[in-house]
Amino acid sequence: MSKVQAHSYDLGPRFSELVLHELDPRYSREEVTLAASSGELPFGMVLARNADGTYAALKEADGTLGDAKAVLIQHAAPSESTQVVMVLRGYCIINRNKLQWDTSVAKKDEAVQSLRDLGFAVRAIEEVEDEA
Repeated sequence: MSKVQAHSYDLGPRFSELVLHELDPRYSREEVTLAASSGELPFGMVLARNADGTYAALKEADGTLGDAKAVLIQHAAPSESTQVVMVLRGYCIINRNKLQWDTSVAKKDEAVQSLRDLGFAVRAIEEVEDEA
């Protein structure tokens, strides 16, 4: 007999602003390990995978951009140890305007292309203000 593991994540109202469509959450979402001492990471942060298999915020150093691998879909509190978080790994349509970037990242177009190569469809959806 197989066992079903169920986890509850509070994705919040911003989820639908970032994720416009998911093919199937079983394929687009994954739990990954966030590197120790990653600091506080906001919902929508673009992540890279480290050599040890943990994930951290995508960074750019000396004009060299890391390789975007996932998008964080929960808030990650600061921690001195590793923590398991939920990310998007592709197979969905996301709003480029809701992605969060480390301050070091200047080559956002290259990072977005890396996400597209993983199966993300990236669209820029402008904010619409409700009229009173």
